[in-house]
Amino acid sequence: MTIANTVDLVGVDDVLHGRRVGMLAREMAIRLGWPEADQLVLYDAGLLHDCGVSSTRVHRRLVVDLEWDGAEEHCIRGYELLADFQPLAHLAAIIRYHHSRWDWLAQQSLPGDTARFANLIYLADRIDVLAAPFHADQTLLSNTDQIRARLADERGHLFSPELLDAFLAISEGEAFWLALQPEWVQQYQLDMESHGDLRMIGWSELKQCAAIFSRIIDAKSPYTEQHSQGVSRLSRHLAERCGLDPITCEKIEVAGLLHDIGKLQIPDEIIEGHGALSQHEFDIMKSHSYGTLQVLKRLHAITEIARWASLHHETPDGHGYPFRLGGSALPIEARIINVADIFQALAQERPYRKPMAPEQIMAILQERADSGRADPDIVRLVADDLSACHRLALCLE
Repeated sequence: MTIANTVDLVGVDDVLHGRRVGMLAREMAIRLGWPEADQLVLYDAGLLHDCGVSSTRVHRRLVVDLEWDGAEEHCIRGYELLADFQPLAHLAAIIRYHHSRWDWLAQQSLPGDTARFANLIYLADRIDVLAAPFHADQTLLSNTDQIRARLADERGHLFSPELLDAFLAISEGEAFWLALQPEWVQQYQLDMESHGDLRMIGWSELKQCAAIFSRIIDAKSPYTEQHSQGVSRLSRHLAERCGLDPITCEKIEVAGLLHDIGKLQIPDEIIEGHGALSQHEFDIMKSHSYGTLQVLKRLHAITEIARWASLHHETPDGHGYPFRLGGSALPIEARIINVADIFQALAQERPYRKPMAPEQIMAILQERADSGRADPDIVRLVADDLSACHRLALCLE
């Protein structure tokens, strides 16, 4: 669910798309009389179906067109993200084919129920896309006939006749469409969370899951590729040089992977701007670390990690954002991530500048330390090990 909430941030103004797709897929599976285990798989696949989408530009295209040539790219990326993560690997193939036409899928030799599960996610996804324009002015019920007719035209082409017929039957009543309203989708999510289909994962799997988050985050823009991984590696290195205990160093490494989750909700145009941000754009940008906390706080086992990650733009002088913490209220772990984040960002190319040399980065960090905007002890550690810090920030070792 936390991954789903992260992916849904890319919708910016509509952060319920994945949850609606999961709900629709499960409700149609119920209508079809499929086993409860299959219903739960489809709900989870619906939640995560767009995990390969990090760009707001791509998301806009996905929620406008019924079918388009570039759709397969995010399906492949979603598959690659989950295929090697054992707790969610069973969803990977469904996500891989969730934009494939039925008249092609039916001819493939895919294992088990992959084809019909993937096609049901595709159908649920397109139902939501066609319904979305009518939520704002509350005219959905006046337009359900045209939505049903548009999808019925694709029977046997985009969609399996069995699945399409189930949709047409269940969508005759107003309740099917009224359930798509935000308050009912959120209530459905709470009801699903009470199902208790839980399993424990160990620290190594948690780190692997955090790496999935970082890959989703860093795919936001070609200019942020490997940013989270670089921050993670450098943060751990600096934590070790600070003499922090091994467990804390492990946690800081994970916090570095997760620190920019909230940035997924920032429009691409701001992330990839070629000039100085306007005050309005900067205000939008400042929301991302708060967004990180809101996504991660549901994971009660990593409350400490979530806090450190969300404080990565706080400064010792108390003039950072968004909480304005400083002095003794700002933990050393957050101070480390702050320095690592600045270093890595300066070491990478951005739309408005070339990557900076280590000596240039060091000068900026020193100026920040002198003015109270960075921890001077941590900046000193960077200065004493500048070459290694630069390689770690760029994931060169």
